[in-house]
Amino acid sequence: MASRSAESGPSTMRTWHVILLAAVVRAVLICWAEYQDSRMAVKYTDIDYVVFTDAARFVATGGSPYQRATYRYSPLLAYLVLPNIWLHPAFGKVLFSAADLLVAAALAHLLRAAGAPPRLRAIATAAWLFNPYTATISTRGSCDVLSVLLLLGLLVMLLHGADVAAGALYGLAVHFRIYPVIYGPAVVLFLLRRAAVRQGLIGLRAGSSSATSGGGGSSTRGASGGSNRGLRHWARAVRPAAAFCLAAAATFVALGAAFYYLYGHAFLNEAFLHHLGRKDPRHNFSPYYYPIYLQGYAAAESGASSSSSSSSSSSSSVNGAGMTGGDGAAVMPPPPRPGQEATAAAGLGPAAARLLQPLWGAAVRLLPLQEPWRLAAAPQAAALMALSAAYHADLPVAWLLQTWSFVTLNKVVTAQYFVWYLCLLPLALPALAAQSAVPAAALAGAGALWVAAQLHWLGWAYQLEMKGRSVHVGVWAAGLLFQIVNTLVIVMLARALKPTARAAKAKAQNADAAGAEEEEGGEDGLGEGGAGVLSFLEASLRVQGAQAPPAQQPLPAGFVSPERKQQ
Repeated sequence: MASRSAESGPSTMRTWHVILLAAVVRAVLICWAEYQDSRMAVKYTDIDYVVFTDAARFVATGGSPYQRATYRYSPLLAYLVLPNIWLHPAFGKVLFSAADLLVAAALAHLLRAAGAPPRLRAIATAAWLFNPYTATISTRGSCDVLSVLLLLGLLVMLLHGADVAAGALYGLAVHFRIYPVIYGPAVVLFLLRRAAVRQGLIGLRAGSSSATSGGGGSSTRGASGGSNRGLRHWARAVRPAAAFCLAAAATFVALGAAFYYLYGHAFLNEAFLHHLGRKDPRHNFSPYYYPIYLQGYAAAESGASSSSSSSSSSSSSVNGAGMTGGDGAAVMPPPPRPGQEATAAAGLGPAAARLLQPLWGAAVRLLPLQEPWRLAAAPQAAALMALSAAYHADLPVAWLLQTWSFVTLNKVVTAQYFVWYLCLLPLALPALAAQSAVPAAALAGAGALWVAAQLHWLGWAYQLEMKGRSVHVGVWAAGLLFQIVNTLVIVMLARALKPTARAAKAKAQNADAAGAEEEEGGEDGLGEGGAGVLSFLEASLRVQGAQAPPAQQPLPAGFVSPERKQQ
């Protein structure tokens, strides 16, 4: 009882100290945004925030949010920021920052359920709250944190076995931003596997046999009785996944039908269809950027772009280096004028374009598709399905690897998208601490290389956007280098986060766990390496009381047995 009191006291205070400090930092940044926007030429507020506010203004007067050009989101977002019109223009930033803090609380809860020691939980939440991307993105007015909050809420529901509520949150998350649809196969496989373990149809570990007496007919019972019992168990195992899918589909369809009734085809086109076929000619991290730009360059020279110029009077806005406004206009920017090249190096872009343009035209003629970058969906789908099959037992890990791969291989890659996987990285920190397949120094070096490659790209983007120099080839080459670095990071994480990668280290550390825990004691009794950290599947089973904790493994922090709950 004393150990539990110690756990619920200092560790909770430590986590909440981090969250409170982050709240103060965000309040200061919101105030600074007001000052910078009113006094300086370069605005702190993201251009997308202006789009949200304008859309809310149309809604407030009884109109459609899609009357605002380049509004590519669900109407729900415009409704949420209506107080921007009624109360204060900074309300949305306060809302997004509050969501930031709720994300940190959800991270702490999930890490606690997985048995992560308090210090590691504090580090993980700080990694989210004070990350250079996440510390400023909400105060600048980006809404991505709302999607993050919905997804972490989905994980919390799955952790506690609330499968219908999890399905409803998933349908809402996909409606709000379409990209979470990539998590569907992993979630379904997780639910099937968890139910099969609970029914005794398979073992907890991959390849292990059933350890319970409720197995599906592989015993010495009669063939008919065993077969019937097995079918009943498998039917029960499918129910959670079916309930999740039905709830998700019902929520998504209901929201879609309601907003289609209100706003018609504009809602479908701007909220969903636009993102499925988006092709952005503006500079971004994607390796497909320059081929798409060259296509527009060729069209401009041949005069073919004149017919489409009238339909693109509002060109895509750029929110700083690497941050597009989300409109994804299909019309390409005009070729650079000779007078824009301030230096000899700056003339590399047009020269390379003249050289690469006929080569690219020949490649397009040889391929069956007129737009070969549409093949981007093939490697994305292959990576998503392979990662779902390999890592679904640990959903946060599966989502991290899936999102990182999806963003890296996408046709359009902007800095906003990095938040989609950086929010999941804190949940993987305990597993990274518990593994021995990849040295910690190598992981740290990969992280530093990722930052350096991004800064290198930003240097070229600054020359292109702020200085007006035609360095498109340099931006493209920097994007290719960034993709190589991302691929290296993904491969290292996939190797480090394999279930077997930390199982070997956990087995070695658990061999002398009893003596070490008695000597070291304290609330960090799970060890610095995190040998006692559970996978998401193990944590979910344990929280629901479906599996008794092993004798040699410490209980996760805050765990209460079902018997204790009944008392």
